[in-house]
Amino acid sequence: MIYFLLVLAAWGSLFLPLPRWASVVCSFLFLGLGTILLLFGLAGSYWHSHMTPGSSPATSTLVTGALLLLSRALLIVKIVLQILVAPPSP
Repeated sequence: MIYFLLVLAAWGSLFLPLPRWASVVCSFLFLGLGTILLLFGLAGSYWHSHMTPGSSPATSTLVTGALLLLSRALLIVKIVLQILVAPPSP
């Protein structure tokens, strides 16, 4: 349930107009948490794959970390596209 709320908050922050400082804080928070969850998910999947065959319980941690990082990657693409489309300043 908490993973779903984290992903919902990360993706929802892309579509809500936030002040610049709040956007920066959210980005650092989601990047840090996404990196940690991705690393723990990878480690858990690797560990579990050598202990028992089948799906790993760490898969949800891995997917959540990847989705958090993907949301910030999409934010970077969005910012770059806004810069490219913006009219040149005089």
